[in-house]
Amino acid sequence: MSNNISNKGMRRTFYKKVLSKNNKEKRVEGEKPWFFSSKGQEQAVTAILLSGILIGIVGSVYLWGIPLIQKNKDVSLLQSSEQFMKTLDSKIKTVANTGGRDQLKITASGIVKIDSSPNGWVIQLDADTQGTIYATGAEIPLKNSTCTASEGAWGSDDAGILCVKSVKLDENKYLTSYTLRYVPLKTQTIRVYSLVLTSDQVKSAGLDHSIIIESKGTSETEENGKIITKTVINLDLI
Repeated sequence: MSNNISNKGMRRTFYKKVLSKNNKEKRVEGEKPWFFSSKGQEQAVTAILLSGILIGIVGSVYLWGIPLIQKNKDVSLLQSSEQFMKTLDSKIKTVANTGGRDQLKITASGIVKIDSSPNGWVIQLDADTQGTIYATGAEIPLKNSTCTASEGAWGSDDAGILCVKSVKLDENKYLTSYTLRYVPLKTQTIRVYSLVLTSDQVKSAGLDHSIIIESKGTSETEENGKIITKTVINLDLI
């Protein structure tokens, strides 16, 4: 038994050879073989089209998703860095008020550095990102004091000067630096309260290291007609 195909106009007719009662071959119209099934062709075409649509959708998701994921990652990193510095500020003040010793684990994905400056010791956290949530090129105060303040008013200002600065290094490359330092607070009388940071040396450390915060005591001296109450906090990285 074999199959033959005949074209009648644009319509395909399928025949098969069979034996008649007198053992002579004759052709009769038969069923379409599976490889000529228009239904099969439609299913195959549909599958290809659907695959193309799905590939296009997935491609769009990855095309737009990568920047979006990175953006969310950068926002989270910068927010956690800011919160870490605020927590550090709070812990330093607590140790200054109560004495003793405390430590804070570095949970921010950046480099923490204890550094000296003309204004005293400074704590700095640097974070590299592809974007930023801050205006670039200028220091921005994250508390009620200005970044250039050298002193404050007791009872209204905060001794902690916490600022952030984002710098664009290249396309999709930013360096964001958080700095924390302390200024003396003057009263309306002759008293001045000062929180002073110290450290044995310049140090830097990253994620999962810790900052040791230790009170070195409080002293009172008279300078230029002012009574200076000074609390010293020593910092170390381990």
